[in-house]
Amino acid sequence: MVRQARRIYEFGPFRLIPEERQLLRDDQPVPLTDKPFDLLLALVENSGRLIKKGELMELVWPDASVEEANLSVNMSAVRRALGEGPNDHQYVETVPRRGYRFVAGVREHWDEGAEPTGRELGDVEAVAIPAAEGERQTPDTLSSTAPRVSFRRWPIILVGTLLLSALFLGLSVGGLRGRLLGEGEPVRVRSLAVLPLENLSGDASQDYFADGMTEALITDLAKLGELRVMSRSSVTRYKGARPSLPEVGRALNVDALLTGSVVRSGERVRIAVQLVHAATDRNLWADSYERDLRDVLALQREVARDVASGVRIKLTPQAQARIGGARPVNPEAYDQYLRGKYYLYRQNRENNEAAIVSLERAVVADTTFAAAQAELAQAYVWKLFLFTPNEERLAEKAFVAAEKALASDPDAAVAYLARGRLLWTPANHFPHEKAILEYRRALAIDPSLDEARNQLALVYGHIGAFDEAIREAREAVETNPNNNLAQLRIGQILNFQGRYEEALSVLRAIPQEANPALVGHQVAWALFNLGKGEEAAAMLEQLLRDYPEDSGGLYTSMQAVLAASAEQEREAEEKIKSAIERGKGYGHFHHTAYHIACAYARMNKPEQAMKWLEVAAQDGFPCYPLFEKDTNLDSLRRDARFASFLVKLRQQWESYKIILGTTPR
Repeated sequence: MVRQARRIYEFGPFRLIPEERQLLRDDQPVPLTDKPFDLLLALVENSGRLIKKGELMELVWPDASVEEANLSVNMSAVRRALGEGPNDHQYVETVPRRGYRFVAGVREHWDEGAEPTGRELGDVEAVAIPAAEGERQTPDTLSSTAPRVSFRRWPIILVGTLLLSALFLGLSVGGLRGRLLGEGEPVRVRSLAVLPLENLSGDASQDYFADGMTEALITDLAKLGELRVMSRSSVTRYKGARPSLPEVGRALNVDALLTGSVVRSGERVRIAVQLVHAATDRNLWADSYERDLRDVLALQREVARDVASGVRIKLTPQAQARIGGARPVNPEAYDQYLRGKYYLYRQNRENNEAAIVSLERAVVADTTFAAAQAELAQAYVWKLFLFTPNEERLAEKAFVAAEKALASDPDAAVAYLARGRLLWTPANHFPHEKAILEYRRALAIDPSLDEARNQLALVYGHIGAFDEAIREAREAVETNPNNNLAQLRIGQILNFQGRYEEALSVLRAIPQEANPALVGHQVAWALFNLGKGEEAAAMLEQLLRDYPEDSGGLYTSMQAVLAASAEQEREAEEKIKSAIERGKGYGHFHHTAYHIACAYARMNKPEQAMKWLEVAAQDGFPCYPLFEKDTNLDSLRRDARFASFLVKLRQQWESYKIILGTTPR
């Protein structure tokens, strides 16, 4: 009696036995649940053929309607069972936006001595030879039940195999064989953008969750150090409809793009991601992940590690520690944290309040949740500087939140950013060195934190470290092309350097809706110093019509400089008095003080000019290189007090070299 034969597929060290639903590796069982097993079997039975996603889903879930995310999750389980890493394609190849292909050579045979129906005993499976990228030797229309090659025709097979081997060996010259096999040269990835993850929950109210997961991936990837990662603000414009990936890559000037989707279902979260070479739209790596919401921080860091492997970045011990294991997080705290971040970066009064409410709830639910404490500190800082500068205890609350964040996680970069901004205030007498150290700590942890670079450039500019200021501001813009404050910073420093034409070019390229009050002030100053006083005067008048409060007296003090240069001393004096009145209680009065000093210098009143220069320097603006060369102060060049003032400032300026590590020029 003939026993029932077993069909066996062999590939690499594996044996797949459908009748027994077993996967063996070196004769040892490999655990695989039902759906991943069905998926692997479908791939193996169609070895060498591209199977579209829809077809695979019908094969694996014939009687059910499932989401595409289910396919990604089970494909990830298959890859893990085969021991395939994120950058390996030894068994399963992902064809972006189309489907999957089993690329390993497969040999099918039967054991137990029985003859399978419709096939001669001894038939063997021909090893699949991969062809060009995007398509394989077997077309999509080829049936998976097509007759196998008979063992009786082995001489023809042998000759054909030898000819094909010779052909492919010859084609290896010049890399053509690699192109036919779909094997490109290793892609060098040194810059990356994480595009907004798509919310596949079908519930638009969950958008905040997808946005928060996107930013979390950006933050973790930025900690890799060797990889330049675009900031959150630079990619938000690609949420929803977007141009082709190569177009996005060119616009952001990055080597690769990480795209994907997220689904939250109760206390479970699933992420599917794909790493794409921007220039060629070539898939470099793809995988999917599913975790309990309590383990979402570990999930995020696992994705970051896999991306690092996918782009062949060798992590330093410091980077490995930063994206190492993560403790479980309270699901309610994490949900409120993501809601808070969703509102926070809209930066208007209403959303700032909503962000604070959510983040305060997050830290009540989990007092040791460092990321939530850090963002709460940042929310308090924005409120203090933008909306309610006189609210009592707001600065103290921000400091407490930042300290709690750092106590729980010394690598909470946003907490250092918040602490630096809180330090650099009139109440603290603008401690430049301390603020610089805080911003540098933030950037050492998260180089993509463009606002930390902008704030660092701000401090550098005020102490006269012009080259360093422009470098940091440009890096901020490179990381986030939408950081208009960093663009403004470049124009401001060019004005300080007396490069007024360049400053105008930079300032006029900033979108008109982006902080027109500050941009207009710098444009007017450049125009005046280029001898275009009438244009400058007209712009100041328009600014005062648009912003009659004239915060800090900036516009009025500049009008005083214009009047003094036109020898209209009475008007200049009136403008100075008005500017002083408007500037009372204003945090950054030092720029107004500098304008007043310039007006008095132009009126040849050295005593008053020196008084206001010293006010500017003592109040956070000890900008020696500016004062040394500014033509508005030329009438003071022979004044002994001015000479002594410059000597003192130069000594202070030299001391900053220790902090900067370079000559601040």
